[in-house]
Amino acid sequence: MRGFRNAALALPLFVLAACQSTPDSRLYTLAMIPPAASAQPAATTFRTLALGSLDLPMLIDRPQIVRRIDGNRVETLEYDRWAEPLADGLRSTLAGDLAARLPGTTVLPVAGSGLAEGTPVLAVTVLRFDADATGRVVLDAQWTLSSGSGSGGRRIAPARETVEVPSGGAEADAQVRTMSQAVGQLADRIAAGLRR
Repeated sequence: MRGFRNAALALPLFVLAACQSTPDSRLYTLAMIPPAASAQPAATTFRTLALGSLDLPMLIDRPQIVRRIDGNRVETLEYDRWAEPLADGLRSTLAGDLAARLPGTTVLPVAGSGLAEGTPVLAVTVLRFDADATGRVVLDAQWTLSSGSGSGGRRIAPARETVEVPSGGAEADAQVRTMSQAVGQLADRIAAGLRR
């Protein structure tokens, strides 16, 4: 009976010790990546560009960083999390990357009701944005440019871009750096499409 009572008294201490040993969450953000070469303004580049809708698949639209295990399975990295909603981080990073690639163009991260008539609006739909178990990142996205309001504005038909960036490492911090590089490469391709 005495052994049972001692075990019962010790149980709360074991539970408390287990709670204290839970690892802390590590928080990450995407980072802007400067263009590989100095960007040159083009005659067809806009003075102002606004980011409109930016849609993410529900699979990755969560606080935890997601890693693809194979073609049918993914895992969430429970203690490796985004410091802000991924859609917000992706929006601000893409806006910064585009501004670096389109000198002379003001890139607004959000298209609002106060846009000047005819301001072009860039809409992006992300179809896939994750890393595999080795850390290789795939960013598959579709983008469209249209006039924000009024008529007669320039419109670019939907373009699909698939960016693959080799692994920079399998750890979460390396995965996030590689994801940032993928966003930079997507910005390279969008900027090139806007100059056409």
